[in-house]
Amino acid sequence: MKSRVLLLMFLVTLQLNAVDANAIKHYIKGYIENKMHSSVESIDVVSNYAIEDADGWEVYFLALKVKRKTKIEDVSQVVFTKENRIVFSLKDAYEQEYVQLLKPKVPKEAYDNAHFLVGSKDAPHKLLVISDPFCLYCQEIVPQIIEAVEDNPKTFALYYYHLPLLNIHPASDVTTRAMHIFHERGDLLNVKLLYSLLVSEKETNIDTILKAIKNKTGVMLSKKEINSKTVTKAMEFDMAMKKRLMVTGTPTIFIDGTWDPTRYGYKKYIK
Repeated sequence: MKSRVLLLMFLVTLQLNAVDANAIKHYIKGYIENKMHSSVESIDVVSNYAIEDADGWEVYFLALKVKRKTKIEDVSQVVFTKENRIVFSLKDAYEQEYVQLLKPKVPKEAYDNAHFLVGSKDAPHKLLVISDPFCLYCQEIVPQIIEAVEDNPKTFALYYYHLPLLNIHPASDVTTRAMHIFHERGDLLNVKLLYSLLVSEKETNIDTILKAIKNKTGVMLSKKEINSKTVTKAMEFDMAMKKRLMVTGTPTIFIDGTWDPTRYGYKKYIK
C-alpha cells in the first residue's frame, strides 16, 4: 500500500456547533467520500495539540485508510481548528504554511529500550533522530548529535530510528540493518563508523556492502544475520514509526517530542 498525503488546495471553513475529534473525523470522511469518490475504511487522530503563538488554533494529524477501486491506501491529512471552525490551510505571521512547519508529537512508546542509543534515560531532554547513513545531511549532522549527547549524558537521552531512502540509496538497506545489529550489541563506535562507509550508495550487491562494512569496522556480518527475522521486524517497526510521525526525509530530529526543523535546536541546552 502506498502512503501519500491528500492535497486539498483550497480553504474550507465549517460552521459547526463544536469541533472535536469526532466532528473532524466525520467531516473528513464525508468530504473524501463525496468529493474524491473514494471509500474511507477507517480514520484515526494520530496527534493533536495547540499551535504555539497561533491565537488559539489547534492542529490535528489524521491517518486514513482509503479504498480506491480495489486497493486500500494509507493516507495522511492535516487540518486546523479553532472554536467552531475547521480549515485545511493555515499560515503563520510570515505567510508560511503550518502544514510545512508542524509534525505529530512523538508518542511515549517511541522512547523504548530498543531505540535508546546514548545518554541517560532520566535526562531532562529527549532527542529522537530518524536517519539514513548515506544521506549527506545525516553524515554531517547525526554524528555531531551523537557526540554532543556523549559529552552531555546528564542532559540528553538519544533515541535512534532508521529510515533507509532506498529509491536513492539502495545500499542503505544492508547498511541500516548492520547498524541495527551494532546498536543492539551496544557497539556505538561501529554505528557511527557506518556514516562514513566506503561504498557507493547505489550498491546493491550484499557481498560488496558486507565487505565494505568489514573493512570499516573489522566485523564480518553474515547474510543470515543481516536478513534475520529479528532485524527485518525491527526495520518494519522503524518504518511504522516514520509513518506515524509523518516523516518524509532525513535527518528528522525531534526534541522533547516536538519536531525541530532547524535540526540544531538541541544546542541551546548545552552549557
